[in-house]
Amino acid sequence: MLLVDNIVILKELFPTTLSKLKEIENNIDEEYIKIEDTKNGHKTLSIKKENKSIYLHSKYNPIREAEAIIEEYKVIQPNSSVIFYGTGLGYHIDIFLEKYTDVSYYIYEPVPEILYAYLSNKDIKDLPSKKLKGMVTGTDKENIYNFLNKYLSKSTGKTVMVVLPQHKNLFEEDYKNFLSIYREVAKNKKSGILTEHAFQKRWILNSMKNFNEVLFTPNILIEKRGQFKGKTALLVAAGPSLNEEIENIRYIKENKLAYIFSVGSAINTLIHNKIYPDAACTYDPTERNQIVFEKVKEMGIANIPMIFGSSVGYETLENYKGDKYHMLTSQDTIAAYYLKAEENTSIDFVFDAPSIAVVTLQLLYKLGFSTIILAGQNLAYRDKKRHSEGIDYSTDVTEEEIKKGIWTKDVYGNEVLTDEGFNRMRQQMELYIGSFENTKVINSTKGGAHIEGTTFIELEEIIREYLKESIVEENWLVFQKNSYSEDHLLSQSKKMDREYQETSKIIKEYYRILESIDTFTKNRNFNQAEKMYVKLDRVLSKVEKNKFFQTFILPMNRVSYKTLADSIDGLNEEKDKALKGERISNSFRQFMDKCKEDIETIYDVYTEMKKAIDSFKLDS
Repeated sequence: MLLVDNIVILKELFPTTLSKLKEIENNIDEEYIKIEDTKNGHKTLSIKKENKSIYLHSKYNPIREAEAIIEEYKVIQPNSSVIFYGTGLGYHIDIFLEKYTDVSYYIYEPVPEILYAYLSNKDIKDLPSKKLKGMVTGTDKENIYNFLNKYLSKSTGKTVMVVLPQHKNLFEEDYKNFLSIYREVAKNKKSGILTEHAFQKRWILNSMKNFNEVLFTPNILIEKRGQFKGKTALLVAAGPSLNEEIENIRYIKENKLAYIFSVGSAINTLIHNKIYPDAACTYDPTERNQIVFEKVKEMGIANIPMIFGSSVGYETLENYKGDKYHMLTSQDTIAAYYLKAEENTSIDFVFDAPSIAVVTLQLLYKLGFSTIILAGQNLAYRDKKRHSEGIDYSTDVTEEEIKKGIWTKDVYGNEVLTDEGFNRMRQQMELYIGSFENTKVINSTKGGAHIEGTTFIELEEIIREYLKESIVEENWLVFQKNSYSEDHLLSQSKKMDREYQETSKIIKEYYRILESIDTFTKNRNFNQAEKMYVKLDRVLSKVEKNKFFQTFILPMNRVSYKTLADSIDGLNEEKDKALKGERISNSFRQFMDKCKEDIETIYDVYTEMKKAIDSFKLDS
């Protein structure tokens, strides 16, 4: 039976785990799991598997065994977090925490009956460390994903996994599944941090520089949302298989059988073959993205509409002669603050994604297309090619990339070589396709990676069986004045000016408190330093509530901000008071130094934005 104190702790801190243990409480097979006395007076735990009793701990001396297990973990770095995989009766947990009392730790026990036995015999309030951050049980994949996502989002230091060896051997598949999910989540976290670190400033700078274009071009999701029910869209990507589909796409274009949307570099292959899509979509925030449209600009083509994400690299939009339409992106905090639809309806947006194809897929679904056909969506290598023809800046796949490649299933059920980037794109595309209602997605990419949720049909057959009538309307994107509320825009702009003026006062107060912390810490006046920490929390709250910080500066420093926020608990738990003062001062100062620098950097662009708002007022 669960110890009463453990029930109280679980109810307060880990209620989901308590619920799972209560579910099995009356159904535990006493033959399946047994607690027995060892020869030296401690207890051990046995599991019945295939009519044999297998012990998770030594039958003779489980303490000595646990000491041997923990002996392998000789160097644990400061700020490390620990996941204990498998509890048994917790001997290894106790010994590890006696040795490393300052680590934050999580307990994951895949077998609820074992966790129940542990919590029926061990009072967790007596654990050597009080930094228990999570306790999870069960093998449900979604549950493990949620646990690891939550854990890894808060983890700032190194992760140490302490595994109970006999548990791993006894429940081998559970361990393999956990390890696989852990690696995937860790890889995604690393990828997400790298993406945010690389683009956090560009997203905001682009959204600011593009604000004039957003104000004076139509929002396609306001003007055209849901208007293409019963229609078919052809999403054309620049995979090497596109070369084989040129004549099929030309036939579709000439006979107006589907709306053609090019994504990314595919625009170059199409115009190389004298095919103009019905729209070219772009969203990449990098400066390099302008290269994609260099050929269109050099040729002076003015009859291909561009649909751009509002956080796209601002250089891409400069000197583009065709009509432009925009879609707001999830990374654009500027539009989210300033804009409201004239008729007070909510403004839809597209989520950021690792590929313009995934962004455009969201767009086409929101526009209401009943069928979406993917072409050139290889998401894999083909004969050392990564792009279709007509793309001057494309390079072949290197031998090193091939060595590092991973295998995935192709549209024919065979294996095809891909890489981590393509794989992430495919996985995210599959998530969106799985959520679509009343929209069929057909993959026509010959030799491409299999995309779950799609049906593979070659384009020739699609034309023959499904595309039998002209559906594309002339001038389907009629350029018109935007429908954003002028009153709301002007009101928000005035408020933002006031918030901007407030930032200098907040920053002065922030640094003044840090100087006091430095002085009190240096003089070992730790009681006064503690009072300053409270004031520092208050001024950080002012930073977080200030709209200028919220809209511009914190998103530009999202990685540093998250690192600071995630480290606060650890900083407050530091026992060495002098070190605590030093670490708090350094962490908070480094963060604000970056913010202050960015406020100065974007001032001129902010001034340009205000001029655009004034122009919008005059034009209205």
